[in-house]
Amino acid sequence: MRFPPPVRYTAPLLALVFGLLVTWFDYRLNLDLDLARHLAEIRMRTDSNGRRLAVLSERLLAAEQRDALQTQVETMPDVPEIEIVGVMDHERKIIADSSGKWRGRSVESTPLAAAAALIDPTEQVGIQRGENRKALFCAYPFRIGQTKTGWALLVFSRADAIAAAQADANSQLRWMASAMALFSFALWSALHYGFAARLARLAVTMRAFGEGKNETPSLPKGGDEVGELAGAFSTMAAKLRIREAEQVRLEREVLEISESERRRIGHDLHDGLGQQLTAASMTTNALVGALNTDAPALVSRGEDIGRQIREAIAEARALSRGLAPVALVDDGLMAALTALVESGSRGNVRCIFECAEPVRLRDAEVAGHIYRIAQEALNNALKHASPSEIRIGLESRDGVLVLEVDDDGDGLHEKAEAGDGIGLRVMCYRAHLIGGTLEIGPAPAGGTRVKCRVKLTT
Repeated sequence: MRFPPPVRYTAPLLALVFGLLVTWFDYRLNLDLDLARHLAEIRMRTDSNGRRLAVLSERLLAAEQRDALQTQVETMPDVPEIEIVGVMDHERKIIADSSGKWRGRSVESTPLAAAAALIDPTEQVGIQRGENRKALFCAYPFRIGQTKTGWALLVFSRADAIAAAQADANSQLRWMASAMALFSFALWSALHYGFAARLARLAVTMRAFGEGKNETPSLPKGGDEVGELAGAFSTMAAKLRIREAEQVRLEREVLEISESERRRIGHDLHDGLGQQLTAASMTTNALVGALNTDAPALVSRGEDIGRQIREAIAEARALSRGLAPVALVDDGLMAALTALVESGSRGNVRCIFECAEPVRLRDAEVAGHIYRIAQEALNNALKHASPSEIRIGLESRDGVLVLEVDDDGDGLHEKAEAGDGIGLRVMCYRAHLIGGTLEIGPAPAGGTRVKCRVKLTT
């Protein structure tokens, strides 16, 4: 994953984290508020029950009705929060308790010890309260006789209230966390499917358009910004295609004019200069015949002139074939490539043409560009690679015409590797004009391979 991660991930994740933090703080706040409210309520009930028990204890002890006090104390745990209730005398002995098991015992050995611990022995006056997370302890003084002080002790349990408050808060936390997770997923879905996926599809379409692919993915639809961007790109792409088509048409016309001019010059060389040189050669031959009789000493000069004229005729014919190769339709491409390898064989360089099965073309434009690509590749190999053998292969497989020019020379030079050579650019352009592809790379046996593939139309 790249950094920073895409917005479709960061935004939902930040929303989820922020929502969970808020939910957690809300959970803690609600739990604390519920516990504080319950503590306030239980304090009110504690005061009510504690004061009533203190008054009742003072009255019944004054009347020596300890059994009646025990009976009253035992009825007090009917209040749900009361855990245990007891009455302690001035000697810290239990007079009465709600369980009925601790009468006469020291308060320190009973569950009321925590409430009794609140009493300050030096100041046995005033109501005493204490609490922890689980219970609330209270001690309420009352008079025993004229000088002694007894205490009504109460222990109120908070466990059930805390458990109930925590259960409610946990339930709320789960619901809020689930809601935040669902919201984050919905946000991610909206960002992913509403924007990111559509932008990705638009990027794929733009990349395919930039690579020149004819078939490009469909553009995203919609009335939002992505849809407007796709519409703008579609308009721009349509205009660029029109301009490119116009440019290709003009370039093809320029290239056709150039080819037409080359053919005209080739035909002029063949039909004009070639014919004149042929006539001059015939005249020279007649002159040599006459010199044999009239001036034998000049025969060698006449024969030398005839030889030079024949060489000029051969050179003119070679130039004519290079400028205007034979008709390239049907079997003409094979014949032209055969003549090309014959003209390329020189010195220690051997040129061969391989065509296992006849390749017949009806499209003169495709045949002409294929011939020129092979001619340029052959000339490049002869000029730069120092080969000993050059092979031109031609075949048609499954409706695809394949031209291969292999040499066993020194391999690709720097301009070829960078694609900067004019000849290489011209070859690539010719392949593009006929809807083909051109590949330049190392040959299997060393050297360089130029491969052109063109899909033929039926």
